Amino acid sequence: MKNEISTLSKMHFLHPRAAHVRAFIEAEAQLLDDRAFDEWYNLFADEAVYWVPADRAQQSWLDHVSLYYDDKHTLKTRVQRLNHTMTHCQDPESQCVRVVSNVTLLDVQEDETCFSVRSKFIMLEDRYGKSQRVFGGTYSHTLKVQGESFRIVLKRVDLTNSDQSFPNLTQPF
Repeated sequence: MKNEISTLSKMHFLHPRAAHVRAFIEAEAQLLDDRAFDEWYNLFADEAVYWVPADRAQQSWLDHVSLYYDDKHTLKTRVQRLNHTMTHCQDPESQCVRVVSNVTLLDVQEDETCFSVRSKFIMLEDRYGKSQRVFGGTYSHTLKVQGESFRIVLKRVDLTNSDQSFPNLTQPF
Protein backbone atom coordinates (compact mmCIF):
# COMPACT_ATOMS: atom_id res chain seq x y z
CA MET A 1 0.00 0.00 0.00
CA LYS A 2 2.77 2.46 0.90
CA ASN A 3 4.48 1.91 -2.46
CA GLU A 4 1.16 2.40 -4.30
CA ILE A 5 0.57 5.71 -2.51
CA SER A 6 4.13 6.83 -3.22
CA THR A 7 3.77 6.00 -6.93
CA LEU A 8 0.39 7.78 -7.18
CA SER A 9 1.74 10.83 -5.37
CA LYS A 10 4.75 11.09 -7.68
CA MET A 11 2.59 10.76 -10.80
CA HIS A 12 0.01 13.19 -9.46
CA PHE A 13 2.41 15.95 -8.47
CA LEU A 14 5.18 15.52 -11.01
CA HIS A 15 3.27 15.06 -14.25
CA PRO A 16 3.44 18.30 -16.26
CA ARG A 17 -0.35 18.30 -16.89
CA ALA A 18 -1.43 17.36 -13.33
CA ALA A 19 -2.48 20.92 -12.46
CA HIS A 20 -4.31 21.24 -15.79
CA VAL A 21 -6.21 17.99 -15.13
CA ARG A 22 -7.21 19.21 -11.67
CA ALA A 23 -8.33 22.58 -13.04
CA PHE A 24 -10.45 20.82 -15.68
CA ILE A 25 -12.21 18.64 -13.08
CA GLU A 26 -12.87 21.67 -10.87
CA ALA A 27 -14.12 23.73 -13.83
CA GLU A 28 -16.55 20.96 -14.76
CA ALA A 29 -18.01 21.08 -11.23
CA GLN A 30 -18.30 24.88 -11.46
CA LEU A 31 -20.23 24.65 -14.72
CA LEU A 32 -22.75 22.36 -13.02
CA ASP A 33 -23.01 24.69 -10.00
CA ASP A 34 -23.64 27.59 -12.40
CA ARG A 35 -26.33 25.55 -14.21
CA ALA A 36 -24.31 26.02 -17.42
CA PHE A 37 -25.54 22.68 -18.72
CA ASP A 38 -24.85 23.32 -22.41
CA GLU A 39 -21.23 24.20 -21.65
CA TRP A 40 -20.98 21.12 -19.40
CA TYR A 41 -22.37 18.95 -22.21
CA ASN A 42 -19.72 20.33 -24.57
CA LEU A 43 -16.97 18.93 -22.31
CA PHE A 44 -17.95 15.40 -23.38
CA ALA A 45 -16.39 13.58 -26.33
CA ASP A 46 -18.68 12.18 -29.03
CA GLU A 47 -18.14 8.65 -27.69
CA ALA A 48 -18.64 9.71 -24.06
CA VAL A 49 -20.51 7.90 -21.31
CA TYR A 50 -21.87 9.52 -18.14
CA TRP A 51 -22.59 6.75 -15.64
CA VAL A 52 -23.84 6.57 -12.05
CA PRO A 53 -24.00 2.88 -11.05
CA ALA A 54 -26.61 1.71 -8.56
CA ASP A 55 -23.96 -0.53 -6.98
CA ARG A 56 -20.38 0.60 -6.34
CA ALA A 57 -19.12 -2.89 -7.24
CA GLN A 58 -20.87 -2.71 -10.62
CA GLN A 59 -18.46 -3.35 -13.48
CA SER A 60 -20.71 -2.61 -16.44
CA TRP A 61 -23.80 -0.61 -17.29
CA LEU A 62 -24.92 -3.46 -19.56
CA ASP A 63 -25.67 -6.10 -16.92
CA HIS A 64 -27.14 -4.11 -14.01
CA VAL A 65 -29.55 -1.22 -13.55
CA SER A 66 -27.89 2.18 -13.08
CA LEU A 67 -29.05 5.42 -11.50
CA TYR A 68 -27.84 7.22 -14.63
CA TYR A 69 -26.47 5.88 -17.88
CA ASP A 70 -26.15 8.39 -20.68
CA ASP A 71 -24.26 8.22 -23.94
CA LYS A 72 -23.72 11.53 -25.73
CA HIS A 73 -27.17 11.42 -27.37
CA THR A 74 -29.14 10.77 -24.17
CA LEU A 75 -26.97 13.24 -22.27
CA LYS A 76 -28.11 15.90 -24.77
CA THR A 77 -31.72 15.02 -23.95
CA ARG A 78 -30.99 15.30 -20.21
CA VAL A 79 -29.45 18.75 -20.75
CA GLN A 80 -32.41 19.91 -22.86
CA ARG A 81 -34.78 18.89 -20.07
CA LEU A 82 -32.69 20.67 -17.43
CA ASN A 83 -32.68 23.83 -19.55
CA HIS A 84 -36.41 23.75 -20.27
CA THR A 85 -38.44 26.42 -18.46
CA MET A 86 -41.33 24.04 -17.80
CA THR A 87 -39.39 21.26 -16.07
CA HIS A 88 -41.81 20.57 -13.22
CA CYS A 89 -39.30 18.58 -11.16
CA GLN A 90 -37.06 21.69 -11.09
CA ASP A 91 -39.67 24.19 -9.94
CA PRO A 92 -38.11 25.82 -8.02
CA GLU A 93 -34.67 25.24 -9.50
CA SER A 94 -32.06 23.41 -7.49
CA GLN A 95 -29.13 25.44 -6.25
CA CYS A 96 -26.10 23.18 -5.94
CA VAL A 97 -22.58 23.41 -4.65
CA ARG A 98 -20.01 20.76 -5.51
CA VAL A 99 -16.73 20.48 -3.67
CA VAL A 100 -14.08 18.39 -5.40
CA SER A 101 -10.93 17.20 -3.64
CA ASN A 102 -8.21 14.53 -3.70
CA VAL A 103 -7.86 14.79 -7.47
CA THR A 104 -5.45 11.98 -8.29
CA LEU A 105 -3.90 11.08 -11.62
CA LEU A 106 -4.14 7.28 -11.75
CA ASP A 107 -2.81 6.55 -15.20
CA VAL A 108 -1.51 8.33 -18.27
CA GLN A 109 -1.53 6.65 -21.66
CA GLU A 110 2.00 6.23 -23.01
CA ASP A 111 1.45 8.79 -25.77
CA GLU A 112 -0.12 11.15 -23.18
CA THR A 113 -3.40 11.48 -25.05
CA CYS A 114 -5.56 9.88 -22.36
CA PHE A 115 -5.66 10.37 -18.57
CA SER A 116 -7.42 8.36 -15.85
CA VAL A 117 -8.35 10.52 -12.88
CA ARG A 118 -10.02 9.81 -9.54
CA SER A 119 -11.41 12.45 -7.18
CA LYS A 120 -13.77 12.76 -4.23
CA PHE A 121 -16.79 15.03 -4.15
CA ILE A 122 -19.60 16.34 -2.01
CA MET A 123 -22.67 17.89 -3.62
CA LEU A 124 -25.18 19.95 -1.68
CA GLU A 125 -28.58 20.51 -3.30
CA ASP A 126 -30.98 23.18 -2.01
CA ARG A 127 -34.47 23.89 -3.30
CA TYR A 128 -36.85 26.34 -1.71
CA GLY A 129 -39.47 24.48 0.31
CA LYS A 130 -37.64 21.15 0.03
CA SER A 131 -35.28 19.31 2.35
CA GLN A 132 -31.62 19.90 1.71
CA ARG A 133 -29.88 16.91 0.13
CA VAL A 134 -26.24 15.92 0.38
CA PHE A 135 -24.52 13.47 -1.95
CA GLY A 136 -20.94 12.32 -1.81
CA GLY A 137 -18.67 9.83 -3.45
CA THR A 138 -15.97 9.25 -5.99
CA TYR A 139 -15.62 10.57 -9.51
CA SER A 140 -13.66 8.52 -12.04
CA HIS A 141 -12.88 10.43 -15.21
CA THR A 142 -11.25 9.23 -18.39
CA LEU A 143 -10.07 12.32 -20.23
CA LYS A 144 -8.64 12.56 -23.72
CA VAL A 145 -6.54 15.43 -24.89
CA GLN A 146 -8.17 17.73 -27.42
CA GLY A 147 -6.06 20.71 -28.34
CA GLU A 148 -4.98 22.52 -25.20
CA SER A 149 -7.79 21.01 -23.11
CA PHE A 150 -9.56 17.71 -22.53
CA ARG A 151 -12.80 15.96 -23.42
CA ILE A 152 -14.55 13.55 -21.09
CA VAL A 153 -14.68 10.03 -22.49
CA LEU A 154 -16.09 8.48 -19.31
CA LYS A 155 -17.42 10.03 -16.14
CA ARG A 156 -18.34 7.45 -13.53
CA VAL A 157 -19.91 8.65 -10.28
CA ASP A 158 -19.87 6.20 -7.38
CA LEU A 159 -22.18 7.53 -4.66
CA THR A 160 -21.45 6.48 -1.08
CA ASN A 161 -25.15 5.73 -0.60
CA SER A 162 -25.97 4.40 -4.08
CA ASP A 163 -28.02 1.59 -2.54
CA GLN A 164 -30.63 3.98 -1.10
CA SER A 165 -33.84 5.31 -2.58
CA PHE A 166 -33.55 8.63 -4.41
CA PRO A 167 -36.77 10.46 -5.13
CA ASN A 168 -36.54 12.81 -8.07
CA LEU A 169 -32.87 12.67 -9.06
CA THR A 170 -32.50 15.40 -11.64
CA GLN A 171 -29.17 17.14 -11.03
CA PRO A 172 -26.04 15.70 -12.61
CA PHE A 173 -23.36 14.91 -10.07
